[in-house]
Amino acid sequence: MRLLKESSKKELLRDQYEQLWSELLTSDEEKAEKILKELNYDLLPSRKKKIHRFKTPRTLKNTLLPFKTHLTWIIPLCVIALYVLAYVLFIRLSLWLE
Repeated sequence: MRLLKESSKKELLRDQYEQLWSELLTSDEEKAEKILKELNYDLLPSRKKKIHRFKTPRTLKNTLLPFKTHLTWIIPLCVIALYVLAYVLFIRLSLWLE
């Protein structure tokens, strides 16, 4: 992986950056701050991201952040359904054999 300063696309990316900066200047201040904080977080190395995640204040939004994907909800629900199904089948089988 090459650094940006060694890249041949450096000028193209700089133009895109200038365009984004001019759009940020015309947007809401809070929205611009949020975008810049996200960009700053994305540029952190992965080790510092983990440390930074624990330093952020605990709010309901931060607590529920891992549950925003469907997969996080589907897996526990499937496990619960599997246990209920196994329990029902065990009871039915035991009653049938009795």
